[in-house]
Amino acid sequence: MRKWGYAALGTALAAAVLGTPAAAAGGQAGSGQQECRRAFDHAVWEDMDSYNKRDAARYRAIIHRDMVTVGRKGNLYIGYDANVIPVVEQQFKVPYEYAMPWTVTHTVVEDCKMGFAILDAHYLEPSHGIDRHYTISLTLVREHGRWQVIKDTVTDVVA
Repeated sequence: MRKWGYAALGTALAAAVLGTPAAAAGGQAGSGQQECRRAFDHAVWEDMDSYNKRDAARYRAIIHRDMVTVGRKGNLYIGYDANVIPVVEQQFKVPYEYAMPWTVTHTVVEDCKMGFAILDAHYLEPSHGIDRHYTISLTLVREHGRWQVIKDTVTDVVA
């Protein structure tokens, strides 16, 4: 839990102990927002981790049926199959090692319905000497109680 999460949790607990109805209600709303944010953060992690581990089942589960990807060269992929099949049937089956370490640099979550995350990432193929630096923008929507990636934009970072 992030430091601000501990502070909010502490405020909610103090309000409950002191019996301040307005403060307690505010703490409960904050707690719901924190849980939503944690679920969003986990979904972003799930998308990236399933890709890095070549886990087709997990990757398929995190992708929205209406997903759109804008690739690093401007190529556009629309729909679930157009996004999932090339990754699972081609990228996950390459015979060499690759990884995409990443760091979230910014997130926004709105009303626990949609959110986006900006990631700083490097696509690495050590055996081929490849290190491509990307900015990735993931947009997720929450439907039927779960987060899914609906838009992915990959941009080359030019040094």
